[in-house]
Amino acid sequence: MDFIVVLAKIKPKNGCCDTIVEISKDLIETTLTEEGNIDYQLLKSTTDNTLTFVEKWESPEALQKHMAAPHFQEFGAESAEFVESMEIQVLSADEIKL
Repeated sequence: MDFIVVLAKIKPKNGCCDTIVEISKDLIETTLTEEGNIDYQLLKSTTDNTLTFVEKWESPEALQKHMAAPHFQEFGAESAEFVESMEIQVLSADEIKL
């Protein structure tokens, strides 16, 4: 199965990690119901407060629809003041069956 993997790493400003996590709840819940979404998780590093969204999408088109969706746009606007930096990687992948 071909799919798209997104790793969106967020470095929160000092003291803002929990705020970003709270703001993320609606985003995650709504995204998991989107057509073309395979998986959508938020992970927190055990060594620092870095947060990483790990996403799997059926196609680039599904990802583009997600990025244009109101809940995604709202998350970006609400969380912007709490984010120090963000790094995004988008990978096309084939599942390896062992």
